[in-house]
Amino acid sequence: MSRLHHNRDGGRMVDIALRYLRAEGARVIFGVPGGLLHPFFDAVSNEPELKLIVTKHEAGAAFMADGYARSTNSLAVCAGTSGPGATNLLTGVAAAFSDGVPMLVLTGQAPSHALGKGASQETAPEDIDIVAMFKPVTKYSAMIPAPDRVSHHLRRALRLALTGQPGPVHLNVPVDFWEQEATHEWFEPRSYRPSTQVFDREAVREASSWLVRARYPVFLVGSGVAASNARTVATALAERLPARVATTPRAKGLFSEDHPLSLGVMGFAGHSLARDTLLSDQVDVLLTLGASLNETTTFNWHPKLMPTKALIQLDISVDKIGRNYPVTVPLVGDARTVLNELSFHIDRELDGGAADSRWGQVPPIVRDDAFYENAELRHSNAVPVTPQRWRRELNDILPRNAIVFSDIGGHMLFNVHHLTITGRQSFMLNLGFGSMGHGTAAPIGAALATHRPVVAIIGDACFTMCGMELLTAAEYDVPVIWIVENNQMHGITWHGSQHVGTRVPMDAVRYRHPLHIAEIARAMGVSTWTVDQPGQLRSAFMTALEQRRPALIEILVDGTIPPPLGDRAKSIAGFRDR
Repeated sequence: MSRLHHNRDGGRMVDIALRYLRAEGARVIFGVPGGLLHPFFDAVSNEPELKLIVTKHEAGAAFMADGYARSTNSLAVCAGTSGPGATNLLTGVAAAFSDGVPMLVLTGQAPSHALGKGASQETAPEDIDIVAMFKPVTKYSAMIPAPDRVSHHLRRALRLALTGQPGPVHLNVPVDFWEQEATHEWFEPRSYRPSTQVFDREAVREASSWLVRARYPVFLVGSGVAASNARTVATALAERLPARVATTPRAKGLFSEDHPLSLGVMGFAGHSLARDTLLSDQVDVLLTLGASLNETTTFNWHPKLMPTKALIQLDISVDKIGRNYPVTVPLVGDARTVLNELSFHIDRELDGGAADSRWGQVPPIVRDDAFYENAELRHSNAVPVTPQRWRRELNDILPRNAIVFSDIGGHMLFNVHHLTITGRQSFMLNLGFGSMGHGTAAPIGAALATHRPVVAIIGDACFTMCGMELLTAAEYDVPVIWIVENNQMHGITWHGSQHVGTRVPMDAVRYRHPLHIAEIARAMGVSTWTVDQPGQLRSAFMTALEQRRPALIEILVDGTIPPPLGDRAKSIAGFRDR
């Protein structure tokens, strides 16, 4: 029997920290260097196994780390100096926390001997407490109290970031500690970070019994399926029963949307077939997979989402189970592990026979124009281009293994409803926190982490928030294709304002002067195209894809066409009236 050994060793604190990061597979650090974190950035820039990406703003650094982690399901690292460098990271860290993205966040601090004296950019507990600021948006936030304690706090932070439901963790470090000598005990990652691939066998048996006997079983796939790499086993189980499958908006494409069992997206900007099926009395057993059953999926927690016989909820977080709906069978654990065990029990129970599912006896799902709202606009030859038309064109040319990021806004609603994500394609959306700018910067992190084509579909207002990060992509020659839907306003706010409150369009969110996005991006060194008529996208996109460098396609669209916003507007009105 082999044993895991740990040993006491010495060295600079910064070298100890970098050893742990390398052992956890970190290869890229995102951040903006500054004096109170200079020793760390200096060590990273001189470490052959690590690449330092200097962003234009710390929010961009956090978003890029988030994109890196989302696309790989592995640890990402971002860092910022003290004071504003640290607070600028907060929005990106909160987005990662809301969506369960593993990230180590490092921030600078005034020298230990000056803490409490009001040093420049000091963020100690006595004054502006940066550790306290990060606590609500991380799984762990602490200040390193002494160089010898760095390994202890790193192990605890990394263990929490990468086990259970993943999430960001934060360590704050006085600047003088980094280069001090420290003694530490070295632990290999597998010796301090246990596996959470566990399950309750009795609960799995009960769930399998319900599914085998269900007449009209439905799966609701959530983003937890991506976090556990469970797409394949979820698809196989749905086919085995068979069960029809909807996804949450953030899990779009985790069940291939051209599959004969796909109902499309349930919830915010989703598809009527998914809504009409899941809110009907037909569904007797509903299995949710890594879906938190939040507002954007459930139409403001619609009571008819409850199936007629059994709700089975699978989630790695105990807190999510039964939070909004009473659960018949709770399945706590890693989605892939539990689904594998569930498949085993179902196969054993059926013993080569068929389940009771009746879905094979009803008309099959046909994904034609009737599947979409305003389907006629998908074929419109109008100028300006309709948002529906150019997305239909993109579906025809999108690479089979593309990673598609969506930012937040009216364009996101069109993306969720009118794009079709299939096969090995991935769709990334920070809908938990809903931060504009994430879908603009995060794709850079993804493109640095993978060789897959990365496409970002963003709005003009999102570009104005984080568009300077295109400079980062240009400086490091990161091959992202940004498709910017330009309607010269904050479209979701302008259209949404007509459904709530006084129902008067909010003219303040329309630009007073035209925004020429392609010209701005061209000045940053990015290849650009402008699409202003139907049929022009193919040539621009294929050329951008072949160039394998930062590229931006600006599409001038008809801003008067509203996104599929109705259900969200009803939810807002519902909150207001309570």
